[in-house]
Amino acid sequence: MADFADAKHRPHAIHTGEEPRNKITYGPESLSVSLDRWGPTENLFTSLYDSLQANWGETPSRVIHRDSCDGTCQSMREHNLGWCRLKGDERTYVLSAFEGKTLPQALEGITFDFCIDGVSRAFTHQNVRTRIGAGFMQHGGRDNDWRHRGWTMPETMRRMCVAYEEGYGQEGIRSEPGLKHCISNWQAVTTYMAEERSEIEATSSDLKGFGIREAIEDHIMNGRRLYAALVDAGIPWQDARRVLFMGMQTYIHDQYNFLALKGVLERRLEHVMDWEFNCVAQLMLREVKIKCPLPISQFLGSMSDKAKQAKFAGLESWPPDGKYPNPFERCKTCGHNEGNHIGDFCEVCQRDRDEAAVKTIHVGKITSKAYHKYVGVDSLPRQHRPEQMPFFVLHPDSMAGGPIVWIPTNGTYPHDLAPIR
Repeated sequence: MADFADAKHRPHAIHTGEEPRNKITYGPESLSVSLDRWGPTENLFTSLYDSLQANWGETPSRVIHRDSCDGTCQSMREHNLGWCRLKGDERTYVLSAFEGKTLPQALEGITFDFCIDGVSRAFTHQNVRTRIGAGFMQHGGRDNDWRHRGWTMPETMRRMCVAYEEGYGQEGIRSEPGLKHCISNWQAVTTYMAEERSEIEATSSDLKGFGIREAIEDHIMNGRRLYAALVDAGIPWQDARRVLFMGMQTYIHDQYNFLALKGVLERRLEHVMDWEFNCVAQLMLREVKIKCPLPISQFLGSMSDKAKQAKFAGLESWPPDGKYPNPFERCKTCGHNEGNHIGDFCEVCQRDRDEAAVKTIHVGKITSKAYHKYVGVDSLPRQHRPEQMPFFVLHPDSMAGGPIVWIPTNGTYPHDLAPIR
């Protein structure tokens, strides 16, 4: 038989005959993002300026050939980027491109290569949806044995496990003050556990400490064992992978041009998005802030951050995260906007009362509701409650380059973040 040697790539991950390891991590603790390459790092800003000037003038702009600089560069690498070789108005024009005030095509020449590790298949299914200005190379389930891959338990499930272990009677978690679980029907969980316990009792009498966490762990392990048995029996990896879980961890390399990255971050930095992609987006922005000059990262952010308003509040699946005002919030008493209220007085209510007084003889029977405190309520129906999206916020000190510290939430943005000690 011919020897079909691999085409110069590294070996497959082969684990035939090995008992699966049941590695389980929680929330974002397995996530790792590295900006491995970005560029160009020579003549970036000078060539960008020349490109942006292409619509005007008799001959091409050629500041790229300018040698003199203003002396602000701290290294030859920084000098080579060309920012120090631009003059005041030239810098302003380059910044206007990043702000979206010029034709954007020149920004497609700035590229970023990320390595993203410890993410779930659920994440990568969303990650690869970007089609324009992006490319992906992903860890293969067709070419590797996945029996030992880690599995990510979402924060909602982790908090359920903790609450169950504490007696599952309260909304909050005693061992983690301030955090809430999202379980509204414990009966569904206890019914499932009763069935699980009855099956275990048939083979073992030791049920001490067996709760919903252990049931989840057993479920994942059973899936691993089935997968391993299929592979060991001769089923190819590409077919056996179909019994695995979306929470299995993988890695992927992402390549974006600036406009594509900007579009991804505008959406995925929104905390109402999938929590895992949201965490990855925060880590991507952190890498750009650390490794790229300021003009590159200065205008990257979520759509809400730029508008200072909850731009995705119209998505009825999820409630707004509370970071910025919700345009669909109304007064609980009168249904008018907060802007119509001045102190404890609603000017619209007063205007309605005055108009009604003109149209009726019985003025004395009109009761004014103009004086009341504003209590805001969301006016849109939502499929989920805030605690069903306990997203994580990367601490500002972490975003600035410090150690990675995640702030857990109950689905509402924490506005008071103390410095990391």
